[in-house]
Amino acid sequence: MKQIAILLLCFTTLNACGQSTANNAKADKQINIPGTRLFINLPEGLKVASNFAGLQKDNYTGLQVYDLVGGNYYTNAATFSREAFEQKGVTVFDYKETTINGYPAKYIYMQADATAKTYALVFGDTTFSATIMAFCPAADEEVSRRIRKAILSVTYNKKLKVDPFATAVFKLDDSKSKFKFAKASANVFIYSVNGVNKETYGDDEPMLMVNTLPADNTTTPSSIGGMLIGSLEKYGFTDKKLSYELTDKVNGYNAYEAVVYGNLKGQKTAIYQLVLLNKDKLVAIQGTAKNNYDSTIQDFKKLARTITFKTQ
Repeated sequence: MKQIAILLLCFTTLNACGQSTANNAKADKQINIPGTRLFINLPEGLKVASNFAGLQKDNYTGLQVYDLVGGNYYTNAATFSREAFEQKGVTVFDYKETTINGYPAKYIYMQADATAKTYALVFGDTTFSATIMAFCPAADEEVSRRIRKAILSVTYNKKLKVDPFATAVFKLDDSKSKFKFAKASANVFIYSVNGVNKETYGDDEPMLMVNTLPADNTTTPSSIGGMLIGSLEKYGFTDKKLSYELTDKVNGYNAYEAVVYGNLKGQKTAIYQLVLLNKDKLVAIQGTAKNNYDSTIQDFKKLARTITFKTQ
């Protein structure tokens, strides 16, 4: 749960809107993180994760990569700063603005609770914004050193073609839905009407987003659902009113489903949400509708409830 809270804090900071140079020379052990265009030196003891884009040692040690193709580093990271995290009560050990593989970057080493320390790195240009979030036990100085060294080793290949579902832990059947898969970026999968792929979608265009998050033994679908709905306040979602709520099993998985109405920047908006947990795999589905509320919510629900988790 702490990891998810820090992830949400980091992305709220990234989207709210002397340099030194790191050593980014490629090494023999450098590997590609599946589903991304990022390469990294593999730290001893870690391996490619099976249920997210990144590396993992155990439930307490790993790093997750968010490759936002089409994003703009300069706007996304505008408020990523020591001060922004310290204002949230996070202890910051180190912060620097540097370069990674020739791209401008911001790096932070911090601690939000007594058990774990966190590294975050964001870099890119006007065409992409890549973020790495890493966690390790607070007392394990050796693994912390290895993770830091690996993070600062990353390189990025803009020309690399990637499979957007390479690390997806879920499947959705959009064959009978008007919402089709449009694009994936930074572990977020977007479904739009007829699968239209745009850099941004208009204020009146409904869309469904599927996000994968790490889970631990304290995670429940309802707690994550509440956290995600609460985070929308930072983007101007006000006057929330819960219209529908269900805590049950969906397709055999523990799930939380809800519909919330409110105002998003002055416009009446309905938010559909389905959060599912399957062991250590967590998927959050969220749809946004600003007109034709009832029918659009039903379309969201029809597609979301086709979800199954992939077997390893």
